[in-house]
Amino acid sequence: MTADTNDMVRKALSDALPIIFGYIPMGAAYGILARQSGMELFPTILMSLIVFAGASQFIAVGLLAAGATGVEVVLATFFINLRHTLMSASLAPFFSSAPRSSIPFVAWGITDETYAISIGGYAGGDVDYRYSLALHYTAYASWVSGTLLGAGAGSIVPAVLQSSLEFALYSMFVGLLVLQVSKRLHLVVALISAALSVLFSFFMGGTWFVISASIIGATVGLVLDGRPRAGEKSGRGEK
Repeated sequence: MTADTNDMVRKALSDALPIIFGYIPMGAAYGILARQSGMELFPTILMSLIVFAGASQFIAVGLLAAGATGVEVVLATFFINLRHTLMSASLAPFFSSAPRSSIPFVAWGITDETYAISIGGYAGGDVDYRYSLALHYTAYASWVSGTLLGAGAGSIVPAVLQSSLEFALYSMFVGLLVLQVSKRLHLVVALISAALSVLFSFFMGGTWFVISASIIGATVGLVLDGRPRAGEKSGRGEK
């Protein structure tokens, strides 16, 4: 290991501390809720090992517990994780000189938290793929460790505490929503999606009302975001 690599790893471990403190308890909450919903120990742990997507895992557990079909679970988690495509696209220019063999491993470890912590370092040229690998897999180890703790303790956690953890899913998504609303358009899309979800729930079965509302809300946001804003030139026939 070169000195530069050591520096990258040390910085990654230091930057990962907030993620560790968040992922271990949240992973434990997922493990407990998964076991509470009826999942066996092995599938509960395996989902964290091969999926590594907190929001999607919580959603999948909730949908499966509610009797959703496999298609509904796949579609719901697919749309939830589409945001990672945009994150990866914004990071791609910073990895043009990285070994191609490292790219799939870096991309697989991108989460909301690792992206938020590392994007400034990439833009400033302070970190590279070695930092990414150390950061991402430290976060991964934290999430899996939390899952192991929660899944193992699920059977001995008092029923009162297990019931209170049902709010973990809702509070997490409220928190994610608040963090994502940085301008008026985001708030408009969130409100439209929520209103449509409530409306569709009266005549759509399963979880299709959530999926449909999400697709329409995202489409409306895309259309509104592409419209010229006040004071901007449309670019048509103007120089």
